[in-house]
Amino acid sequence: MKKTILVGLLCGAVVGAAAIIKKEKIVVEKVTVSYPNRKEIETPQIPVKVTLTKYQLKKMLDILEDHNSFQNESGTASFPAHIQDVYTFTSVAKENKHSGEYTLSSTHLSRK
Repeated sequence: MKKTILVGLLCGAVVGAAAIIKKEKIVVEKVTVSYPNRKEIETPQIPVKVTLTKYQLKKMLDILEDHNSFQNESGTASFPAHIQDVYTFTSVAKENKHSGEYTLSSTHLSRK
């Protein structure tokens, strides 16, 4: 029994040594790094239509003025919102199944 185990170990050692001796060196001559095109990385843009009435625009401007304008400490003078002031309204775009276009409902525009 011991002879069989020794012969098996000896054969395994010979096969292992042969594998190590035969091992070839791999030489890499050129390494190329690639990356996807920037246009492929950008998020897709979905055209959306928004239709607002003059009344709705006025209400939105009033909200912007209320949010961004301020009064001085004495309360005598009021300063309007600056031309670059912003206010964000949120909504959800819904697809029109017949035309395939996306629309924002003006009634669903809500304050942030």
